[in-house]
Amino acid sequence: MSRKSGVTLHRTVYSSFRGADFSTDPSLVERYRSPLCTNIVADGGGMPQKRDGWRTLHQLSGKVYGLYAADFGGTVKSLAHVGTKLYVWDDDTAPAQLLSGLPEHKSRAACMNGKLWIVTGGGFYVYDGSTAQKVSGSGAYVPTTTITRLPTGGGSSYEDINMLTPYRKNAFQTDGQSVTFLLDSDVDETGDVTCWVWGEETQDFSVDRENGTVTFETAPAAPDAGAADGLVVQFPHTVEGYAERIDKCTILSTYGVGTNDRLVLSGNSDYPNQDWISGLSDPTYIPDLSYSTVGSETTRIMGYCRLGSYQGIVKEDNGRDSTVFLRSASTNDDGDAVFPLQQAIAGVGAVSPGSFASLLDDPLFLSRNGIYAIASNAITSEKICQGRSFYVNNRLTDEPGLSDAEAVVWNGMYLLALPNGHVYVMDGRQSKSYKSASLGDFVYECYYWENVPAVCWMCWRDGTEESLYFGTADGRICRVNSDIEGMARYSDDGAAIDAVWATKYDDDGTPALMKTMIKRGCCVTIKPYARSSGTIYFRSDRTSGEERQVAEKKMDILDFTDIDFERFTFNTDDSPQEIFLNRKVKNYKRLQLIARNSQPDEGFGIFQITKHFVIGNYAKR
Repeated sequence: MSRKSGVTLHRTVYSSFRGADFSTDPSLVERYRSPLCTNIVADGGGMPQKRDGWRTLHQLSGKVYGLYAADFGGTVKSLAHVGTKLYVWDDDTAPAQLLSGLPEHKSRAACMNGKLWIVTGGGFYVYDGSTAQKVSGSGAYVPTTTITRLPTGGGSSYEDINMLTPYRKNAFQTDGQSVTFLLDSDVDETGDVTCWVWGEETQDFSVDRENGTVTFETAPAAPDAGAADGLVVQFPHTVEGYAERIDKCTILSTYGVGTNDRLVLSGNSDYPNQDWISGLSDPTYIPDLSYSTVGSETTRIMGYCRLGSYQGIVKEDNGRDSTVFLRSASTNDDGDAVFPLQQAIAGVGAVSPGSFASLLDDPLFLSRNGIYAIASNAITSEKICQGRSFYVNNRLTDEPGLSDAEAVVWNGMYLLALPNGHVYVMDGRQSKSYKSASLGDFVYECYYWENVPAVCWMCWRDGTEESLYFGTADGRICRVNSDIEGMARYSDDGAAIDAVWATKYDDDGTPALMKTMIKRGCCVTIKPYARSSGTIYFRSDRTSGEERQVAEKKMDILDFTDIDFERFTFNTDDSPQEIFLNRKVKNYKRLQLIARNSQPDEGFGIFQITKHFVIGNYAKR
């Protein structure tokens, strides 16, 4: 407040900005948050600036259902599931087809043992860095289901059936006299039968497939002493539907005893509350008894998250049953891995399998009421669900297509993309806000983007660098421009990004008095860029909410590495600069200032907004 020529000047300064606030009326938000915030993100100091743009790398035919990458012996390979085909690609080389015949369904991948494992809902695939194939092919692990078996039967169960292959092995004790050996099941009408006698493969046998026996012309030799398994028979016996149970999985995670050394698969619509765990460090082995039934069969498993030594299993919410279960891992007295389950939380379930991601150490997912995290109660240490997206929930929960939302964590932010091109951002880099007396109940600063047509994401991390890619519904593979240093960084495939930041609809502490914003001393302080501009609007109760332009200015800096001769400048001052409004706004009760940049290849950021005004008469209506 200041006094000049008998008139008292009042000042409102908007600074120390945080994020968007769509939780309440624009007149009720805090002055450091914005009720109108589009295509804005925080810079390193928390100030609002225009988000990075994106560019198309490749155009293919069909919807992009999945993007994934892995390091194969020092060589990074990227894959794309587009339409019904699987491609290998990089930024500069046209995609090359690896496979066809994939289902048109979202797919997900995980890396283990130097290979990439992919679930598609219509096949479980593996890529080894050069070729891709179904896991249920010839490369699947063949278990030995029975050992110490006598020629007439019996023996001990050893390994469970592998659901990915019809093949199994039986190990027999040989006595030097028996020539016919009874297998532990009949043999498929087709498929090879292989026998090894004391480790040497032999062709000296015939097979009775219906009765499940193999007969040798010469009896396999007995051991030199005692009893030992001298004969191993490998044969096919298909269990109807086993391979399909895994091929129809759509959700993939990793877990294990003390480490992530096993794949966990779920998302089969025929078995919505079941999942399967692979063998130790071997995703080609899915034992048929490795399944778990997780809660009610009426609610689907939606996704997984890591909670310390536990694996959290999150289901959809039906309003009655438990929605979050905890899986632990240990070994029993026989040294076998066991994975017991326990109920943890009821009442908050997930709505999108693609929304699971951990921001720093906070496991997040999308529910019907916003983005939630699974946390520990500070007093009891029990698991609870806490909302993290308070400031954008009113808009987010009204969006269409929440079940198809896809999330990724990139540069300390959780990005949630919706099919309409909207992205909701939760910033893990800024200080958190606490919404209750509990120190554990915090929410993130949030932002809202438009025109990012991502239907799937891929973030590749190389040291401290993180490159973000996404696929689109019309077959494009795109990259976010974080790798571009110049002003071309700030456009979406060459098109302008409409970046907006607005103040609250501010009554300056009293709606009962009329105010007038004076012509001098009002400005928007913007961040310096080689090319930038800003258009400032206002709206008030006198304009019936209509936006009216009050100022516009280009704010370029001479940069010899990025010169535009159509707007050449000799300005070399790279300090913050002001856009002065130079216009009086009379007799308002509430006033909102709106800063916008809608030009391609221009940066834009705001450090401060300063408003001077005088107070007039009492408002009459």
